[in-house]
Amino acid sequence: MLNIIDLPGDSQNYDVIAEGVKASANVNGISCEIGLRRGGGTKVIIDSFAELGIKKTHIAIDPYGNIEYKPNDFVVQRLDYTNDMRDEALPNIYTYAKLKKINFYFFNMEDTEFFKRFSDGVPVYNEFKTIENVYSFVHFDGPHDVSSLEKEIEFFGTRTAVGGVWVFDDIHDYNHGLVEEEFILKSGFKKLDTRGRKASYIKKD
Repeated sequence: MLNIIDLPGDSQNYDVIAEGVKASANVNGISCEIGLRRGGGTKVIIDSFAELGIKKTHIAIDPYGNIEYKPNDFVVQRLDYTNDMRDEALPNIYTYAKLKKINFYFFNMEDTEFFKRFSDGVPVYNEFKTIENVYSFVHFDGPHDVSSLEKEIEFFGTRTAVGGVWVFDDIHDYNHGLVEEEFILKSGFKKLDTRGRKASYIKKD
């Protein structure tokens, strides 16, 4: 069954994600990704937890809807992130997560809407209800402009446990050096790895 579930990716250096998940595997909290698309990054995250035998709760945030999108600081455009893509991808992602025994939740909204509505935590129902407001791993692959990334870092900065890992995608599409210096490092993180289009950081205090 797993062999026929296709969760294609559109990026590179997915090993940075896998290593980041593994580095934070025993850290308290749920994992999160901003930007789902067809689930290529999701598959790597799910596989990494499954290989370690950790039954994690993983959430993903993406509005789809073919709305305007910022791939960098200078362009606003519509890509192919349509509701049809969502409807084709989600059944495969949920089935894959189920087979790998990962508790997966999808939030069909922009990151800013998620921040407003779940600032006090995400309700998770798994035998018991818990409110999860601590994160062990975050993959930033939504809007790639400095202003949006600043808001994302502000939200997750105080909610990521010590030892938690962040991975940023498409780091050459915006001024990642500025984001690193002004926001990531000042949030208590240090660099783990930079490879190709991705960079990872671990929370040290």
